[in-house]
Amino acid sequence: MKKTITNKSRTFGNKAIATTIEHFQNINFEQIISWCTHELKWAMARILFLIYGGVAMLTFGLTAYLTAPIGSKLFFNTWDCKPYLKYYHRIIFQAYRVLWMMCKDSTYKFLFAIPFTSEPRRGPDRNYIALSGNWVHEENTCYGCVKCCDKISCPLLDKEKGICVGYDSFYWNYFLCGRYPFTQQQIDYYGCEKWKIKYQPLN
Repeated sequence: MKKTITNKSRTFGNKAIATTIEHFQNINFEQIISWCTHELKWAMARILFLIYGGVAMLTFGLTAYLTAPIGSKLFFNTWDCKPYLKYYHRIIFQAYRVLWMMCKDSTYKFLFAIPFTSEPRRGPDRNYIALSGNWVHEENTCYGCVKCCDKISCPLLDKEKGICVGYDSFYWNYFLCGRYPFTQQQIDYYGCEKWKIKYQPLN
């Protein structure tokens, strides 16, 4: 009996290995290059953004104003910076504030949970996130809720209109806002009533 079980286990293991090998054999070189190219592109975009922001912080916002159109494109999705210059000093101050809070408060550390190679997102990954049973409104609206923005006093929040002026910008899609939420820690921290976690992603 033991010998039969052992043989079956070996047969199953061999089939699993063969299936795995066959799967990788079906992936051609172009697919690998395409995947690596996208991953590298997304990572480089984030790294360049952080360098740009870091230099702006080191110069107390001077380089942000000198390169105002670039900042406008990154945060407001337009090269026309004039309507948004009033936000620049608020963004710089917020960068200092968030950095300080991350050093002071360990709950802020989840801000770095995004892998540099992850794809940009305009919404949460529904493979891991579901609507809360308490949410009675439509999926494509937060119904005026700005808890996540208000919690950190986000300078991009227009409180009068209840909208984000940086919606669908590079910053929105590549960093926290577009993919929010992606951890239970975020939902708890911001007191979000709309979403719940199905299960935590591995990365």
